[in-house]
Amino acid sequence: MDPAPSSRPAHAGTIALVIGLAAVVWFTFLSGWMKATPGSVMTKRQNILFNSDTNIWLDRMVGDARSPEGLVHPMEIPLWRPPVQALRHLLELFMPADYAGIFAARLVVALVHGAGVGFLAFLAFRMGVRLPQCILLFVIYSLFTSNVTASLPEHFGISNGLLSIAFVVPILLTSIGMKTAFLVIMVVLCGGTTITNCLYPLAAIWQYSFKSMRVRVAILVAAIPLGLAAALFLYMKSYVIHHFVNDYSTFRLLHNPLSACVHGVYTFLSPAVGPTPRIMREPGWDMVSYEPAHDVLRFSYYLGLQAFGAIAWFVLLFTCLAKALRQEATRVYVWLPLGWVLFSAIFHNIWGDELLLFSPHWSWALMALVILGARELSLKFVVFVFVPIVVSQLYTMFKIKSALETIYR
Repeated sequence: MDPAPSSRPAHAGTIALVIGLAAVVWFTFLSGWMKATPGSVMTKRQNILFNSDTNIWLDRMVGDARSPEGLVHPMEIPLWRPPVQALRHLLELFMPADYAGIFAARLVVALVHGAGVGFLAFLAFRMGVRLPQCILLFVIYSLFTSNVTASLPEHFGISNGLLSIAFVVPILLTSIGMKTAFLVIMVVLCGGTTITNCLYPLAAIWQYSFKSMRVRVAILVAAIPLGLAAALFLYMKSYVIHHFVNDYSTFRLLHNPLSACVHGVYTFLSPAVGPTPRIMREPGWDMVSYEPAHDVLRFSYYLGLQAFGAIAWFVLLFTCLAKALRQEATRVYVWLPLGWVLFSAIFHNIWGDELLLFSPHWSWALMALVILGARELSLKFVVFVFVPIVVSQLYTMFKIKSALETIYR
């Protein structure tokens, strides 16, 4: 879609850059507010906040610890340790070494995550979303509950930024060859950071690089059995894959379909507006969680203030989705982010033990769906949904912070 120039704000690239930089500052602040700081419990042990492994990631990126998860995050260390350590050395000129290392890791994550926000903002302007609406929508996006874990020094914020860029850039490029070349690079970056995320740029290559439906079907017919065979081979031959599959598989979709439906709704809802968290009390292993001790998610968690924000978020999301699907110019771009969210809903009903922890992998896609259908939204409508969403988001963030404080004491 290429709206008329009059429908875009002047200097759209500059404004998008400012939004991206503001996001970098916000994510850096948020990780500090969540106590990813020297000496805190967050940097001493894992599973403090929604099963995050912040301390382990810091050992690998700031220090020289080896990763036992090479097949799950195959290029994580060669991709992200060098920039973290380079920035650490620079910051050591201005602050103590322990502060410099952790701050460097937080800042690298914030930079990649914020770059993704900037690209999404630029696409919003290219799609014709007016400036006031755009600012309000990106305030909502910055306050997504998923950003609580995405801002932490770990791979989730990096994956969020990379996947956002993988969504936006092919829409902006005109040459099929350039789109394909770019997406091949993103297969390496996304999949190298977290192996399952290579599926999104591969799906984008399938959509953008092959116009014939017959060829697309042939590729699927060949790729699905080959992919399943490769997965089975890795499961049988790799201890790491065997461990991850056996220890974190739930197969909820088969064993508890009703709970799977709740998790499916949470996939669309909780990244944007999360409910009040629970606190698991286990001496030495207290944790803030929505699924403590592998408990199931419940709709009852939203009884209270967040119910208004949840309803308003669904009104915004599905209004934009309907508008994007009705317009021929945007319909073609809907299927990848929508398919990615649906895939995530299915995948995490089979595997994974804390939905919010993994939600940065698809929270960007929820915002992408909003952007694609937001061009015709009136300012009055956006303000109408903005107020309950943001109030609920802030309430949830303060509840998460309050729960964390009970662990830190």
